[in-house]
Amino acid sequence: MKLVASDILLVWITLGAVYSFEYGEYERQPIFLTASVGGWVLLSCDIDFPETMPIPFKLYWNKNERTIFTYYKGVITSNEPYVGRLNLVDPPQPRYDTITVNLTSIRESDDGWFQCKVTFPNRTPNTMNRNGTWFHVSVNGGNLLEVPPINQTIMEGEEARLTCLPKDNAMKVIWYKDAVAVKDYQEMTHRTWTEEDGTLVIKPTQMEDNGEYECEVIHESGERQAARAFLDVQFKAKVLYAPPEIHLPFGRAAIIDCHFKANPPLTNLNWEKDGFLYDPYNIPGVFYKKNGSLLISKVDESHNGRYTCTPFNKLGTQGPSPPMNVVVQKPPVFVASPNNMYIRKLGEPIEIPCDARDGNNGHRPTVVWYKKDGTSLPMGRYEIKDGNLSIYNVQEEDRGLYVCSVTNKASTITAETELLVENIPSSAPYNLTGITSSHSVYLKWWAGRQRVNVNYSIWYKPVESKEWKTYYVPRSSYLDATIENLDPGREYEFMVLCRDERGEGLFSKAIKLWTKKSDGREFSITTMDSFMPPVGFPRNVTVTPTYKGFQVSWLPPEYGLENLKFYVVRCTQGVEDYPLVSHETRNISHLISDLPEGNQYGIQIIAVSYDDQQAISEKVSIKIPEYRKVQAISTGMIAGLALLVILFSAIYYVKSRWWRQKEKQAMYEKNGTSPKF
Repeated sequence: MKLVASDILLVWITLGAVYSFEYGEYERQPIFLTASVGGWVLLSCDIDFPETMPIPFKLYWNKNERTIFTYYKGVITSNEPYVGRLNLVDPPQPRYDTITVNLTSIRESDDGWFQCKVTFPNRTPNTMNRNGTWFHVSVNGGNLLEVPPINQTIMEGEEARLTCLPKDNAMKVIWYKDAVAVKDYQEMTHRTWTEEDGTLVIKPTQMEDNGEYECEVIHESGERQAARAFLDVQFKAKVLYAPPEIHLPFGRAAIIDCHFKANPPLTNLNWEKDGFLYDPYNIPGVFYKKNGSLLISKVDESHNGRYTCTPFNKLGTQGPSPPMNVVVQKPPVFVASPNNMYIRKLGEPIEIPCDARDGNNGHRPTVVWYKKDGTSLPMGRYEIKDGNLSIYNVQEEDRGLYVCSVTNKASTITAETELLVENIPSSAPYNLTGITSSHSVYLKWWAGRQRVNVNYSIWYKPVESKEWKTYYVPRSSYLDATIENLDPGREYEFMVLCRDERGEGLFSKAIKLWTKKSDGREFSITTMDSFMPPVGFPRNVTVTPTYKGFQVSWLPPEYGLENLKFYVVRCTQGVEDYPLVSHETRNISHLISDLPEGNQYGIQIIAVSYDDQQAISEKVSIKIPEYRKVQAISTGMIAGLALLVILFSAIYYVKSRWWRQKEKQAMYEKNGTSPKF
């Protein structure tokens, strides 16, 4: 019994040692992954280099005790059914300790265990081999698709077959390329068809067939399942297009392009000129661009000639391009150009000259006229003859900048001129309306046709009076104004006068309005049939400086909030009330930023009702000092003071040293000795 017990104990110890070796502290737990038919999954395998020193290794992937993939020294070997479906994500680098493969176009048969193993052909690790990882892939099969398509790489002209096998041949299979049905590609209709088992056949393939293909299986119940694969059509580098003649501008930079396509990508591109190799590296002023084009920094007569380009990739080339005849042409030059400005009166004609010649042979280039603001030339009233622009019966809308553009095959030159139209009187304001209170009337009007820099004024008087009073409208108000200090319960007559900078202008039609009585009763007489209840004026406008700008706040009107459409924050600059900022908001505050320093600004809040009536608050004025100037002055003063301190310190130091030397000299003379050096 003792012998049996000893044998049993020895067996347990041996098994424990084996277990410790195989499943001890270095055991790698299996990794469980889930994928769907037609999908993909990444499998990452750890590499345990001996003593952490990278050395050559060989990678194996096994499934069902059969090797399906190997990698060694850059060579990949795959076995069916994983050819084209199991690929390295990135070429492994010696310093990395992980290598990843991508399993694509997953099938139901891929369900199960995958094992990764790494061996070192030139060396045996001095410790236990901990390389190798187990993966379990669970495939959610779906009910329709049995074999999805796989990625393929083929040569142009060969036949491509993309498999898409449904579980039932009665199911419908539709193919898409780059999310567009294959049948909708007209250039593919005579080269593609779908077989009974759902396979898409492309014969012969062309470079345009490159892309992502998707097969969609549809059951009669409406259930759908799809899978994707990429078709890589490779071909030798080829020239797609070569213009027979290219014109380059003399004295300017220019590019000679080689229009090619290559898959795999371009590896080299050769140029020839007049039958000889043309190497930009040996020609001053000519350079290669990244796409192989020739960049000429300054064109001259030496660049004339017949050029050809030949692109290459790792598969080779399909030959050189047809010859491109390069002609160096001088840009056009003006022989007659327009003046800077023309002034015409309404109804007068005008002719603006513009003529040019080619720099080489005196040929007349193409001349085009257009307005710089993008509006069209006056239809039916203009003519271009020998490059000259003629406009008949000049109208107000003809004013503006005109551009004469001259073009030949080498370059384009332009000349600008401005047309001003005189005697355009401003038309009278119209649609004058008003809202009354006991002692004031708020007026609003619409602007008619007007010139620049117009001013408005309000003319008003009691109806029974013959003397008119005038109120000049500030530019900040523009199309509205409030007349104050009126008598309650009295009828007044109002007109608006619009004057331009020459003093010309017209009056609007007059309206009569009754101010409210002192007890609040009102007379409602206006030129409009009806009014919405007026909106009140914004109140208590305050402006607070912040680090971001100026925060403008106000209180809402005392009445008419139900008719309030929005507020307008208006900021004007200077005593002339030049409009600077106008912002619409529904809030009762707004931040104004980026105001130039050293100026005075006026800020008003306008309440606008739904019928576009306006009520304007009192103006709040602010002055922004020139902080930068003050800062610069302060910095200069500090620097000046620092310089003075340094200067006085130097003077003091030199003077003190001089006095010490003088005292020492006096002491030596008194003692009858001489200083030692």
